[in-house]
Amino acid sequence: MTNPVDEALQRARQHLRNSALEGAQAISTLIEATMHASDITSVAADSMIGQIQQQLADLIAVLKGNSNFSMPRALAEPLAAALDAEIRRWEHRSQSDPDARLVLRAFLGMRELLWEMGMRGSEQEAPASSPDKPSPPRNPHPTRNRVQRFKLDD
Repeated sequence: MTNPVDEALQRARQHLRNSALEGAQAISTLIEATMHASDITSVAADSMIGQIQQQLADLIAVLKGNSNFSMPRALAEPLAAALDAEIRRWEHRSQSDPDARLVLRAFLGMRELLWEMGMRGSEQEAPASSPDKPSPPRNPHPTRNRVQRFKLDD
């Protein structure tokens, strides 16, 4: 019997692979459409567009041929950096807004899932909270979130 968590992670990895493949194909197609709209019939292999097209073609080939998908480093690092930036932003915001903690937890959960699927950013990135800076003391009696009611117009 297989572990349901492992099965779910495998399905998520497959969806991520399919999404990355579709995104790379979409970008490649947009480049082709732009070239046709600009009446560009051929591009030198060493030009910027030629290099981008070659890198996209290589990425598409890897994504199509590899059933054991792991996120390419060129995609993983920017995605991880953006995710870490959002986590830092919501950590800061959650200090004053209790509702922001829910968003922060969602981003942290997303990062954890992506790590479980093997997608990690660069190894040199700093952790979200610095060990040098002590964490703020927790309030032993946090205020409860109150339900806000709004009158709706008919």
